[in-house]
Amino acid sequence: MRFRSALIALMLLALAAGSLGPALAAGEKQKKSQVDRMIDKLRHDLTETSRELSAAIVSLKRAEAELPGARAKVAKVRGQLAAAQARDRMLAGKLDVARAEVQKAKRAIRATEARIAAAQTAIGRIASSSYRQGSYAELAVVLQSDTPDDFATRLVLVQNAMRSQGAVLGALAEDRANLAAEKATLDAKEEQLAEMKREQEALIVKIKVLEGQALAAQQEVERLIAARASAVKTIEREKAAEERRYQAMQAESRRLQRVLAARARAARIAAARANRGGRGGSGGGGGGGGGGVLSFPASGGITSPYGMRVHPVTGVYKLHDGTDFGTGCGAPVRAAASGTVIQAANVGGYGNQLVIDHGVMRGAGVATSYSHLMRFTAHPGEHVGRGELIGYSGGGAGMYGAGYSTGCHLHFMVYVNGGVVNPMGWL
Repeated sequence: MRFRSALIALMLLALAAGSLGPALAAGEKQKKSQVDRMIDKLRHDLTETSRELSAAIVSLKRAEAELPGARAKVAKVRGQLAAAQARDRMLAGKLDVARAEVQKAKRAIRATEARIAAAQTAIGRIASSSYRQGSYAELAVVLQSDTPDDFATRLVLVQNAMRSQGAVLGALAEDRANLAAEKATLDAKEEQLAEMKREQEALIVKIKVLEGQALAAQQEVERLIAARASAVKTIEREKAAEERRYQAMQAESRRLQRVLAARARAARIAAARANRGGRGGSGGGGGGGGGGVLSFPASGGITSPYGMRVHPVTGVYKLHDGTDFGTGCGAPVRAAASGTVIQAANVGGYGNQLVIDHGVMRGAGVATSYSHLMRFTAHPGEHVGRGELIGYSGGGAGMYGAGYSTGCHLHFMVYVNGGVVNPMGWL
């Protein structure tokens, strides 16, 4: 009996532990995949944001995405817990009724057994008397009558005694039959009582499991709320610093654009003089585009394209001034075309940045820059050829030369006559 109770309890424990069901589990996995994809995209958008701010934004978005599901789980588990507790209360009432019925059946059996014992005692006395007086005792009583009236009286008495004996025997047989039925009823009620006890024991186990699940689910909700609050606080604190970092990067970009614009003018003037002198040159049809002129500087897909976008922190519509390639940490970076290295230094937000002046291409002064490098293999003043190794990509959080970057990638920029353009128009 104890083994069976324990087995049922363990089975219900297992059921309770997975009480949210396969369908809900599959739904949770799907939701988690959606959240993970959203977070991955967000991380790409934040590759050029400070580590603290990027982590805070990711934490905020994850908490906001997971909070509805966590709250739904709390509600579901609490509903299951309430249903189990209601069932437990109902079973407790049924158990009280069943116990009362068992006691009533036992009292009935005791009363029947008492009647049977009394009947057996009476029958015993009759049998003993019959044995002492012989088989014709009743007949002798009648024959000893002195008068006809006495004879009739004695005959009635003997008949009544015989009928009484028959009634005792009949009642005994009936009580014995009733006793068997009452014992069968008692067995059934005791089995029903035992079954309800086992169910209640299993329910107690399930309730404990559900209480634990409800507590864990509520704690998860509270953790997500706390994470969201902490992330919001960090974001508010870092917004101003993020704007300062962005302005510093813009100032560096404008400085570099002035340098490159001056070099581009000088290169175009030199090319024009060379053309007038009849020596030919690389001039062409203006600087409006140069698709296919430059080679891809690194392997890996594009994780963030060039163009205007809303900053995920400040909400300001700003230009992302290059194309990000999702390289691994330490991946080789190669020159997009031949030219002269004019800068290889750490320049704040861009981290380790290498700039190559390619001179005049398609009638325009063209330069390229490669930011967030782990290290350089080319240096200012060196001439590099197309496809030549110039450095290794970096940008991982905490890595040397990462600048404002939290993940390894290459930030590739193209300058035409000193101004930034979409690199994809030249690759």
